[in-house]
Amino acid sequence: MIPKSTLKLLINKRLLDSKALLTGRRYFACIYLAGYALELALKYRICGIMKFTNGFPEDVPEFNTYYSDTRKILLRSTIREIRDIRHHKLPLLLRYSGEQFNVESYFGAEWDAVKFWSPESRYTNPIIRRQKAAEFLQSTRTIINAII
Repeated sequence: MIPKSTLKLLINKRLLDSKALLTGRRYFACIYLAGYALELALKYRICGIMKFTNGFPEDVPEFNTYYSDTRKILLRSTIREIRDIRHHKLPLLLRYSGEQFNVESYFGAEWDAVKFWSPESRYTNPIIRRQKAAEFLQSTRTIINAII
């Protein structure tokens, strides 16, 4: 179980790391860590909307402790298995976070800039310019500030 307080701490640390990497001209790494910060923020929101009071579940037994609670009607009607939320796909996490309408309606440009982020990009070696990394980081921050 990842406690909500730990998620929030990690979000802030990844954003600080991302800013340091931008300053250090490590643009691809800046984007990479900013994407993780956004993933963590969406999982933080999922904890809130799904009433994951002990934190974000990391395995099936932890998830089942929430799922077996008959008072969690929204959870039972929305998420069937832990694999529905235990991944890195930002569009799916946004949907489960309860913030999809808000983000897509009011922060569409920012979302368009970040929604294709994937940890699998670590296997690539793209050339990233400072402006693109700075825009990605700013878009990430804007969305995180809107949902947390």
